Formats: sequence, structure tokens, C-alpha cells
Amino acid sequence: MITKNTIKQIASLRQQKFRKELGCFVVEGRKMTEELLKSDFETVGLYATEAFLSDYPSFAEAEIVSELQMEQMSGQDTPPGILAVVKTPQQSEIKTTSRLVLALDGIANPGNMGTLIRTAEWFGIHDVICSNDSVELWNPKTVQATMGSLFRMKVWKADLPDYLEQAKDASKAVYGALLEGEDLFQMQAKPGGILVIGSESHGIRKEVLPCITHPVTIPRARGSMTESLNAAVAGAILMAEMTR
Repeated sequence: MITKNTIKQIASLRQQKFRKELGCFVVEGRKMTEELLKSDFETVGLYATEAFLSDYPSFAEAEIVSELQMEQMSGQDTPPGILAVVKTPQQSEIKTTSRLVLALDGIANPGNMGTLIRTAEWFGIHDVICSNDSVELWNPKTVQATMGSLFRMKVWKADLPDYLEQAKDASKAVYGALLEGEDLFQMQAKPGGILVIGSESHGIRKEVLPCITHPVTIPRARGSMTESLNAAVAGAILMAEMTR
């Protein structure tokens, strides 16, 4: 039977401080939990309500908790009825295999981060490099927005200018999403390389700009007064075209 202390610990994982301290994060929802259990991630606790298990008996290994206990543990306004506590994996050495690698520079919004990771998988990009100041991967909103892609992708944190400088020295193409650059739809060749998406507020940082070998822009319609695109939307357009 779950204890009050365990419930308190799980609830504390809503905060980054305790995720770091305890080395765990939370996954909620049927689809997300299914993807988790099929992955190599280590699940250290699985909890579900009787109502959930009556609808989804395949999760019979979950420990049964009351509706009130689930509400106390869940970080969602309407708890989905199943919750897993997962051990945060240690970062491995960066070894990319995708023809095109996605690099995220200072992405601060967890929804955008999760959506970009999910979109990358859709287009066959399995390697994502995030700058050290990007939002935490294990933030509940980031995890939820990936819709399970996080458990199948290779995602690393790195000193992005240093990583890109090394890639540039190795003659890899480094594409940067900028307001001024080559028209994405007029590019003659779209070889492999690294695609850099900048932050929602500031775009690609000045420390990263010298690493960009191929500035790329998404042309806007004549007369459009919109200043910029959402980072996740821009990333989706760029990935769609560059993997076409």
C-alpha cells in the first residue's frame, strides 16, 4: 500500500529541484505510460486507480491507489488515472546517426521543446542536441508534449557553440533558422547536417551565429505584418522541407 511519504515525494517531482535531488520524473496518461513501458527507461513506480484498471486491465502490474491519492500525486488538473515514476537516465556520449540533426538553442517553453522533439521523430530525425540553457527535458510539460517520442529519441544537452564549432570544423553543414537567409523553398540542395532552431524570444544567440554556415529563412507572404513564427511551427516547416 502506498504511503503518505511516497505520495509526498511523487508530488514533489513537479518541481525541478526535487527531480534533480531524487533523480526521477513523472509520466502520466495511458498512451505515455504504454510508450514508457516499451522503452529502455527504468520505471521505479507505477500507480493506477481502480476505475482506470477496469477500463485498461493490461496495466494490472500497477499498484492501486484511490482517486484522492492520484489527485495528490498528479500534476494535471484532471488526473488520467495512471502515473509512473521514472528514473532519470544519465546522459551518454553524443553519437549522432541521423542524416539531419536538430539543434535547439535556448528553447525555454516546455511545450515547444516537447513538440519539436515529437516533430523531429515524425520526420525521421532521431538525434536532438539542446543547449545547456534550454528548458529541462524532464519538465512534466515537456515530457507530455513529446507524446512518447522522448522514450525513442536520442536527446542530449551540450555547450551548443562548442558542439557546432566542432561540427563546422568537420565540414558539416550547419543550417540556422534566421529572418535573413536563403529562401528555404529555393534551396538547390538539402544535404544532411545540423539544423539550428533559436529561442522563441531572441532567435539564435550571437554566440551561435558564427557557427552557422547556411542561414535559412521561411519566406512570408507579401504584406504580412507577422514578425516571426512560433519556434515549434518554424521547426516543423524547416524539418518537413529539409527531409523531403
